[in-house]
Amino acid sequence: MASAVAPPPVLKQEEAAVEPSANDAISPADALYDKCAERPQGHTFFQRDLSNMQVAETMAELTMILQELCDRHLLKLMTFEGDPCWKLRSRADAEKLRRLTPDERLLYHHIDQVQAEGIWSKALRARTNVTQQTLTKCLKSLESKDLVQSVMSVKFPNRKMYLLKHLKPSEDIAGGPWQSEGDFDVALINTISGIIAQHVENETCIRVPGNWNDYELAVMHKKEEVRDIEEAPAVKPYRPSRDPNTSRLLHKHNPQYPTAASVADWLNSKEILKGKFVREDDMEQLLEMMVLDDRLEKISGTNYRTVLRAADTKAYNGFVDAPCGNCPVFDLCGNEGEISARTCVYFGQWLETTSEEV
Repeated sequence: MASAVAPPPVLKQEEAAVEPSANDAISPADALYDKCAERPQGHTFFQRDLSNMQVAETMAELTMILQELCDRHLLKLMTFEGDPCWKLRSRADAEKLRRLTPDERLLYHHIDQVQAEGIWSKALRARTNVTQQTLTKCLKSLESKDLVQSVMSVKFPNRKMYLLKHLKPSEDIAGGPWQSEGDFDVALINTISGIIAQHVENETCIRVPGNWNDYELAVMHKKEEVRDIEEAPAVKPYRPSRDPNTSRLLHKHNPQYPTAASVADWLNSKEILKGKFVREDDMEQLLEMMVLDDRLEKISGTNYRTVLRAADTKAYNGFVDAPCGNCPVFDLCGNEGEISARTCVYFGQWLETTSEEV
């Protein structure tokens, strides 16, 4: 597109007599490019899209315009399911490509084809049939012009892979989110494991006071109240055995157990890993490591929950089967008052009895 230049100041009478120069008119190719540039970056254009822009009157004229834009490297020709399509390049990138030598442009074309998967320098030489000296020289030139980048492959540590500068390497090259420069990032893994362990704990456990009634005593009292057992065995009164200022963990009653997919979605939504996306497979890999470290336990094949220590499970394991295990008003529940086992709907359902109406 011709750049706009401010005209020198002239008299109004002369200004009216000036006719626009033919050189100031925008070419059909630039007009089509400008219309394409109005679409979001990375948009794919098909022939029908370009025809509907009404820049060319005939299909032959449109073909000539497209050929001109491709020759100027402003459009990139591709195919999708056998049909031709095009993507826009910025004018700056097109200018860089126009300045390339034929060998550089050939190498760039093959690197562009593989996208984020990258291409090994040895494979690149085999495809282009250039000499090793020419290959080395051209690749260094492309890197210096910020058109191409080189990265070491995690899958094949001895291979240097080449891909376009603006692309992120695929996980086969750069490794998953738990890797950095080809090695597992231990510090990152420990940090993320701690965050995930807390998330799973919040989803699957409740924290209760240290003097929480133990399972056998609490359930026996509740059963006596509901079933009106007149000759029930004597139950020793409750004696707090723990400091009320401390707290313990219990498994929730019927929680929504996290899965690898749900934890991955949660972690991605928090954007904790800047610039990285965690897939379900990546998360499953980390969760299985946490299971081996005895930080999580896997249940029902795909679900995870927090592992309770022996001191917790000895006193409270099984209590969570009763609705009392995570009842927020457990301490207010008694023989008299608005809250009791007789009027508790959830407790009645658990014992398969009918609770009294309040």
